[in-house]
Amino acid sequence: MAEFAALWPEDLEFYKAHLVKAPKILKESTKKRLEESDQALPLRQNATVQRGVTALRSLFSYLSEAIDRKTGKPYLEHNMMGKVANVKDNKTMAERGAAIEKKLFLDEEALDFLDFIEKRYIDTLETRQAITAFKNNQVRDLAIIGLFLGTGMRLSELVNMNVQDLDLNTGEARVYRKGGKWDMVVISSIAIEYLNVYLEQRNQLYQPDENESALFLTRYRGKAKRIANGAVEAMVGKYSEAFKIKISPHKLRHSVATQLYSKTNSLVQVAEQLGQSGTSATTVYTHIAGKKKRDAMNDLWT
Repeated sequence: MAEFAALWPEDLEFYKAHLVKAPKILKESTKKRLEESDQALPLRQNATVQRGVTALRSLFSYLSEAIDRKTGKPYLEHNMMGKVANVKDNKTMAERGAAIEKKLFLDEEALDFLDFIEKRYIDTLETRQAITAFKNNQVRDLAIIGLFLGTGMRLSELVNMNVQDLDLNTGEARVYRKGGKWDMVVISSIAIEYLNVYLEQRNQLYQPDENESALFLTRYRGKAKRIANGAVEAMVGKYSEAFKIKISPHKLRHSVATQLYSKTNSLVQVAEQLGQSGTSATTVYTHIAGKKKRDAMNDLWT
């Protein structure tokens, strides 16, 4: 504890400044490519540094309040992190909303994305191997993207789901939320048919062991196993890039949140569907949906 007690707010501010200016840890191949092209290494995102500052603040807060049983006093006499300011985010909500909106599938576009995968994506493939791989997993992939667009759940929540967590009769899914809590989420009708088809063919397509409970599977070295986060990210990126613009599962989550807010005008309902503990993280959707509302008013009498 002596090292912590010896720190001054200035020391912690210097450390924070170092994190803001320090380059990300990149693969050697990426570093070499950037150096050869005389490009500056990207700086850390302020939001990432802020998470580190928040973690340190929690640690110092605990050490200044918890009692050392040997001495009967707090581990630290002063909480120096209490004097360290948060990392400023220079982007306004409007700017963040505008940047996010470019990578969202809204209104009929989400339905068209699923239709593209179902009927037109195969026309973009050039090799027999690619066509075979696509056909083998098309039913599963449609179910995965349908579930993303039908719930707005996180990537980890979807990947960790088991078959018994899905109840298509009630249109609900049981998910293990960030923070270690179980939750029930409503599934939009956009996903129900794709999920039904997948469940009917899951065993035939992947031939899992009887004790394999994972909802979404892949075959690796001749054995069925739970699909990995990276495989889902790559799959979403592959289809979305061929359709319009390469996006991530997180952007599908943003799409659902924006669409839900535009329909309900309720940040509370959006936060509940997404599993957010409060509405502060969802306020950006008001700026995205706000543009849609202005467009609707402009077209009101046309």
